Amino acid sequence: METGERLATDVLVVGGSIAGLAAAITAKEADPGLQVTVVEKYTSGYSGKANRGAGIMLILGEHSPEEFAQFYLKHIGLYLNNQTTLLKYASMLNSGAEAIEKWSGGKVDKDETGKFRTLKWASRLIGHREDGKAIFDQNVPYPWTLVAIELDYMREVRKYARRLGVKFVDRVGVVDLLTTEAAQDGPRVCGAVGFDIDTGKQHVFTAAAVVLACGNQCWRVMPMWSCARGEGIAAAFRAGAKFANCEYAPFYNWTSLDHFESHMGTEYALYNHKGENVGLPLIKEVHPDISAEVLVEWYKQVKAGNGPLHYREHENPLMPYLTSVLASRAVHDRPYADRFWGYLFFNAFSQATNDEVIPGLVGEFNPLWVDENMATSLPGLFAAGDICVGGSRAWGAVAQPGRHRGSGIAFATFSGRVAGPSAAGFAKEVGAPTEMTEAQVGEVSKRFQAPARSKGLLKPMQMVAEIQKVMQPLGNSLYRHEERMRAALARVEELKTALPEIGAEDPHQLFGVNECSAMLLCSEMFFKASLERKETRGWFIREDYPDPSPEGPYWLVVENKEGTVAVSKERVPLEQYPFQR
Repeated sequence: METGERLATDVLVVGGSIAGLAAAITAKEADPGLQVTVVEKYTSGYSGKANRGAGIMLILGEHSPEEFAQFYLKHIGLYLNNQTTLLKYASMLNSGAEAIEKWSGGKVDKDETGKFRTLKWASRLIGHREDGKAIFDQNVPYPWTLVAIELDYMREVRKYARRLGVKFVDRVGVVDLLTTEAAQDGPRVCGAVGFDIDTGKQHVFTAAAVVLACGNQCWRVMPMWSCARGEGIAAAFRAGAKFANCEYAPFYNWTSLDHFESHMGTEYALYNHKGENVGLPLIKEVHPDISAEVLVEWYKQVKAGNGPLHYREHENPLMPYLTSVLASRAVHDRPYADRFWGYLFFNAFSQATNDEVIPGLVGEFNPLWVDENMATSLPGLFAAGDICVGGSRAWGAVAQPGRHRGSGIAFATFSGRVAGPSAAGFAKEVGAPTEMTEAQVGEVSKRFQAPARSKGLLKPMQMVAEIQKVMQPLGNSLYRHEERMRAALARVEELKTALPEIGAEDPHQLFGVNECSAMLLCSEMFFKASLERKETRGWFIREDYPDPSPEGPYWLVVENKEGTVAVSKERVPLEQYPFQR
């Protein structure tokens, strides 16, 4: 295995999807004299989730940040929110779409007058224009709206960053952070260690500030989100960072065993084997996304012997809206998105052999703690995108990213635009680290390369399958009970002891082992935090604790205590926020 590549930069951004590119662009714009470098495990501008979804982005439109926050607190977050960050996010939503438009060279869809074409979630189809475009009644209760972005926009954003002078290192996966002891302020992050995914060559990066924008943990179950492996979360944990809201994951969508793509709106038309609609009675009037209560009902129906459950798509009232957003010619002009969704729908849904549906684990475990400036608890370390959605605590008592469509790109752009200038300001103030602990670099290499020296016969994908057996069951991860969670945690601990049995024959398999280690750590953090929240609050549902705790809203914080996962409580300071229950 090759060793020895060294690169010094002022700001190092780990991850080349939209959050990382937004951080890199805004860091460079904040201080053009700083050297900004993006290191990406695959290829910047093509990686991550930003160009694999619906390509819709949430904006406020004509609504105010206060309207958005108050609605969200009451109906979705249930006041388990960091209102400071929530309001900051809302105030930057419209300018976020404008930033994407600028960076991508005009990839946000516009109407004939040149204004962004917007469509509110769950609007009702009422007719068609002369040119065949759909007309919707947008009189819905949600104080936000959505714009549509052409799905090839990421390439143009990368080009924009290059023109600014941002440097790129592709096909190098960062596996650990480096820290140094400052004279008075304690340790701070001063770089990272990565390896070429093809050759195994070591890369050591020194930096005054590091932005982690490398995604969350999705446990590789649902295919669209399988790129999220949680390696950045594990690296931050080993470095000593703080985490929050580990228990408010993972997220589920309805899917089919025939294709594993999402069925949005299934809860409106979910029938048990007796022919009873068991979803519709549980849907609340304000319904911005998938219902956790209906997912729980699926579990109860199956346990009662009333399964399998069936989805009657023709009864889903959201279908005209969904097909208009995704099959974009109905409303939006996005030729690339048309082809993408056309191929996806044909390849997926044409394979369906029946109407049976199950909950599919999406994951979205994203607990890296950040403040309103996207600074983590470690000096010199910032974060953006999916890695810190839950850790921002902005969203409250919901699975991330907050149960409202279009928030993925919106939060990634927002957090990148905040993290970039924050990291640039820190880098300019403190300067580059004056020392590098080579012993740390050696320890990282030893840990990462250990499977290459192992005689173990277990392969990484065999371990992945075993972890998925623990995380996928809805009775473990959404409709929770102490007995089931303790059994799941015990299995996670058992699998951790088997990690040394995994061998690796090439760099790709080495990364596979590193991903398995991250998956197990994230699973442990999830179950330990879930066991400590002894209540039902929003998306967090306990069979054995069906009511909210009388002590009021609190966050659970996870920290690394001498290598172990430690959980503690932190009261939500409602008295410091503008909006009260």
